[in-house]
Amino acid sequence: MSRVSLQRIVRTGVLMLSSILSACTEVGLRAVNVPSYLMSDIVAEPDLRYGSKEHQKLDLYLPGHSTEIKQALVVFVYGGDWTSGSKEGYYFVADALASEGYTVAIVDYVKFPHATFPDFVTDIALAIEWLAGNGARFEHTERLVLMGHSAGAHTGALLITDPRYLAAHQFPVQRIDAFIGLAGPYAYLPQEQRYRDIFGNLDDYSEMQPLHFLSANAPPMLLLHGEDDSTVLPLHTQKFYDKAEYLGVNAKQHLYPGRSHANMVLALSRVFGQHNEVRRDILDFLQQQQ
Repeated sequence: MSRVSLQRIVRTGVLMLSSILSACTEVGLRAVNVPSYLMSDIVAEPDLRYGSKEHQKLDLYLPGHSTEIKQALVVFVYGGDWTSGSKEGYYFVADALASEGYTVAIVDYVKFPHATFPDFVTDIALAIEWLAGNGARFEHTERLVLMGHSAGAHTGALLITDPRYLAAHQFPVQRIDAFIGLAGPYAYLPQEQRYRDIFGNLDDYSEMQPLHFLSANAPPMLLLHGEDDSTVLPLHTQKFYDKAEYLGVNAKQHLYPGRSHANMVLALSRVFGQHNEVRRDILDFLQQQQ
């Protein structure tokens, strides 16, 4: 059976399954990962410890031996409502980026109810410091790009706008060369009780808002959102972009008609094609950062 035929069969099967499942559930993500597992030649170094706690692990992905290596590390922070998710679910993200020559780290972090804000933010800050400290081993640290989806985009945006988290590890925020945010709740204020519990230690909710901390010192950023997103409204990205533009930050924004919340990150999977506009815009932005 040819590679093309195999890809068509796998894509058809996964699309059928994905239409039944919520694509960002654990089972749905496993299905979406299947084509990448079968067709990718990237090199994985799983379960690297960046801290002493059991959950403080990351998976590192390197380009395949036939791929020209780009001297940049992309740290991807997945979403999941601050309550769910795992690094294993996002192999397809690593495939999309490492296949283009980028080194990719996908980081696990603590979640509610095992912890509250800002513990998940400090986990990612610690992981970044660990990755930078091991740069000679991985040969990827000329440039560092932080990327996230949904709650992960919120965490990433907070790290580039509120320097306290990285400064706790003697890591200047200026060492983050760029940020890519997919469907992030940058202006979010907790309303429902379950979210008030996650951020319940705050007297002032502006302390968890990337929009509040955004300044002219922010790195170049690419802000992407689906216009049909009913989970995190596109208004969040619009507000974040408008303030960035006002402050003179090098920012780009793309809003995509017909794309939902999960669809923004799934655009990076082989299931949904390798030539869609979301994937193209991300890769173009990364290339411009070289």
